[in-house]
Amino acid sequence: MPGTMNSLDIHPLEESVIEAVWIQWRSTGALIDSDRNARTMVDPEALLLVSLTLRHHERRLWDVLASWAKNGSKLFSLQRVKNLLDRFPDLTKDRLAEFALRASVEGNDFRWRSLAGADSGPPARNQDLWEAYPSVWHPSALMLRMRLGIGIGVAPDLLSFLISLGGEWASARLIAQATDYSVYSIRRVADDMASAQLIESTQAKPVQYRAKIEAWRKLLGIGIELPEWRFWHQVYSFVAKVIIANESGEWEGLSPYLLSTKLRDLVEDHQDAFILNHINLPDPRKYIGEEYLAAFAETILSLAALIRNEV
Repeated sequence: MPGTMNSLDIHPLEESVIEAVWIQWRSTGALIDSDRNARTMVDPEALLLVSLTLRHHERRLWDVLASWAKNGSKLFSLQRVKNLLDRFPDLTKDRLAEFALRASVEGNDFRWRSLAGADSGPPARNQDLWEAYPSVWHPSALMLRMRLGIGIGVAPDLLSFLISLGGEWASARLIAQATDYSVYSIRRVADDMASAQLIESTQAKPVQYRAKIEAWRKLLGIGIELPEWRFWHQVYSFVAKVIIANESGEWEGLSPYLLSTKLRDLVEDHQDAFILNHINLPDPRKYIGEEYLAAFAETILSLAALIRNEV
């Protein structure tokens, strides 16, 4: 088997993720063309970071990002951006610095100064592809809507996650995996919200929480179809690592054995993307040496299918 990444076709993965981010930006109210809105909850920070990483794949993405930097940067959580950033390729940090400079200067959002660089990135052809705020919020943009009404922090994101579960119970640990806040922060805020009777909690240990779904559905004006949760930041960070490593030539010239080792390590480092989203994939431990290259190709196809079907 050839010893370079070129022997594996990652185009289905690239195409599915670009289509997904386009659908998700449209669902936040961006003035762009797309066949439909997202069926699952948009994770704003995951969407921002993967879009910055892959902006060279779709020129119009930078126009959307520049529009958000100018008009909507205040709806992003800098804490979550910082928490998630280390999971993405190195170039993501540089491109985030460009976005941050635009957000602080053009968006007058001084929170971004700590992340801002000296360069504002390539010129944007249109910075009005998202205007604050949509006249109608799509259900999949619930996190942004909650933040606008409640403020940036744990509470709106925690509520958005619980609402997406449609009345199911969730532990503080699961909520933390979804939102990337600490378990301690989740438990503290959730206990306060339960005391205020905004959500419900169990008495048994470990404590679990759920939203009073009918009350929230009525308040938000959301019909029967609630947007479900997908663990997008886990998926998008893995996808970004694969695509950028392939494009940068990081894996070029490696022997089949060494390449398979690197790919196996990458998948094992991102197990949560597959486990939390219930994606079946070949167990890397069952493949010896370069046998894993074919299994990795199968993994890529499975992930592309999930992105395409679940966004």
